[in-house]
Amino acid sequence: MIERINNFSLVLPFAKKYFPDFVLQNDPFEKGLCFKTNNRIVGFISYSIIYERAELNYIVTDEFYRRKGVAQKLFNEALRDLKNNMVENFSLEVSVNNKVAISFYLKNGFEIRAVRKKYYDGSDAYLMVLEVK
Repeated sequence: MIERINNFSLVLPFAKKYFPDFVLQNDPFEKGLCFKTNNRIVGFISYSIIYERAELNYIVTDEFYRRKGVAQKLFNEALRDLKNNMVENFSLEVSVNNKVAISFYLKNGFEIRAVRKKYYDGSDAYLMVLEVK
């Protein structure tokens, strides 16, 4: 079951497990969704909408639930929200070494637009963009 996150502190333990540097902020542009099963969070997506553009902040699925469609369901629901908010493009940065994530994004229509040198602790990242239609 997908739920809109109204209070990010509820997903903080889950987010911190996968993103130790995750910082809880009071950001009016940030939106989030979580995927729950048996009242337990097993997936999480966070994105920011700023006028006609959006940026993916985080997407993660618990190890046991990977390759079971959780991330895809979260992404699809976020994309519906972006369309409802008249977003024109959705962007993200991903480590060039994260082949699984890159494959997921390419499968969902993102294109590699640029390389950000030494973006992640000395490792390069791709800037990827999806034109929302």
